[in-house]
Amino acid sequence: MKLSPRHSRVLVTIVLVFIILAAFAISGFTVFNSTHQTVTREIPLNQGGGCNVAGNVITNCSFEERNPTDPSIALNWERYSNGQAWSQWYDETWGEAVRTGEHAQLMEIFQVEANVLDRVIAIYQTVNVAPNTSYTLTINAIMRSQVQPADRNRNEFEMHWGIDFSGQGNYDNVETWNLMPLEEQFRLGSTGEYPDDRPLFYQTITGTVQAGSSNRITLFIRGLKKFPTGAEVNFDVDDVSLVGAAPTGTAQQLVPTTGQVTNPAVANPQNSNLPTSGAILPENVSGGALAVSGLVLIALGVGAVMGLRRKERD
Repeated sequence: MKLSPRHSRVLVTIVLVFIILAAFAISGFTVFNSTHQTVTREIPLNQGGGCNVAGNVITNCSFEERNPTDPSIALNWERYSNGQAWSQWYDETWGEAVRTGEHAQLMEIFQVEANVLDRVIAIYQTVNVAPNTSYTLTINAIMRSQVQPADRNRNEFEMHWGIDFSGQGNYDNVETWNLMPLEEQFRLGSTGEYPDDRPLFYQTITGTVQAGSSNRITLFIRGLKKFPTGAEVNFDVDDVSLVGAAPTGTAQQLVPTTGQVTNPAVANPQNSNLPTSGAILPENVSGGALAVSGLVLIALGVGAVMGLRRKERD
């Protein structure tokens, strides 16, 4: 039996659909949210622009308002640490370590317990966003330590930012930690002894956050001390913005915490709290299952093509 032109077109369309579905299945096309980052250098000492701009969904973005019951942490911000070290938050008022205004947020780690790696200190804030919208992230930061010049910038200390796309404020929900490639400065800045008496300067980290189907997300900013040395490290943060469309509502909506990072720069983890980078598939679907599904769809498509040829010959 010879198929009519109309039936042939229908069969060809079906075959193409099978092949496209197979390609998606094999590649694990599960992108819900994404992040992208770059870095630029900034001028120190209150000479940069502030964060109070239209469309910024971050509250108390310049850390000027302090928590009345605990001034060590800025109002509307929360704290996190994974313990086993001296970890403390401070109201930064030293003019050399404040980018704009009179306050910044200071985080400090030292006195790590013996044989303990990867100590983390962080601040975070949960904000409402508009689903399926792109937001521009800006973080101004200083990373400074009390080590000798020859021992700086050897990757013992790092800063990162990450997103909990469920908006639960859960550190463990952050699947990708984006490296903030900061220069390690001397902790005492211009008050250090010559020749190590250079003033501190802020560096500006920028990134893009795709909200996906979330309407509530949490931004984490963390400092990392990798090794149990006695060296002290300080992390200053000021003028944080996440700029985009106005939120459409305030209700929390949980979404799958899956995502794919564009141009990731992520720390190499040494425990479960420091996750790896890359495309992440849903936990209940293995990569092998997706591959097998893709092969099955391709086989069905090939079978359809062969059947079409046989019918045309008949």
